[in-house]
Amino acid sequence: MYSTVIFDLDGTLLNTIADLASAGNRVCRAHGWPEFSTAEFQAMVGHGIPNLVSRFSPEEARTPEQLARTLAEFSDAYDACCMDNTAPYPGMPALLARLRASGIQMAVYSNKADAFSQRLIAHYFPGVFDLVQGKVEGIPVKPDPTGIRLILSRLSARAEETLVVGDSSVDIRTGQNAGADTCGVTWGFRSRASLEEAGAANLADTAKELEAIILGGAACR
Repeated sequence: MYSTVIFDLDGTLLNTIADLASAGNRVCRAHGWPEFSTAEFQAMVGHGIPNLVSRFSPEEARTPEQLARTLAEFSDAYDACCMDNTAPYPGMPALLARLRASGIQMAVYSNKADAFSQRLIAHYFPGVFDLVQGKVEGIPVKPDPTGIRLILSRLSARAEETLVVGDSSVDIRTGQNAGADTCGVTWGFRSRASLEEAGAANLADTAKELEAIILGGAACR
């Protein structure tokens, strides 16, 4: 059994894509820019909100000054709608409750802005996680391992007893870079093939499969 599990947020714990797309298209409409489908937004996310804003902005609107303004507009739009359609993935609330009852330390580490990460976790999973960390100034985004290492330090946890769980190759590479085991979940924003190509040590198609991996992991080595 792993003593610590670090979860990604978007595409792993919560299906947030409809609200992210809604906020992005609201900004695009306000500027008269082309809008995008939910599937297109799904392909854009994963590297933090500033990167998402850059991706949906037209090339001529990507000056640093314009991107800063657009980022502020997106943040306001997302703040207004971030819980309109967002929901936990099937089986995740029950799984987290069982893991907590088993004494496993659990954290969330996301490239989403820290304020949004904290708000969403507090709303959908109150009192579940020992630590929630989103994107903050001074800490590089995933797949840089700095954030994972800070979480491990704050939890007094060991990388070799930790499982990093996420839906993208970014999450898998982050765990690998930090020296932790990894598990890719196939219900999120990226394909099973991309997780396999990234070298995920484990793959889970359901919350029940993820639970078996967590509880069966040879963590104390």
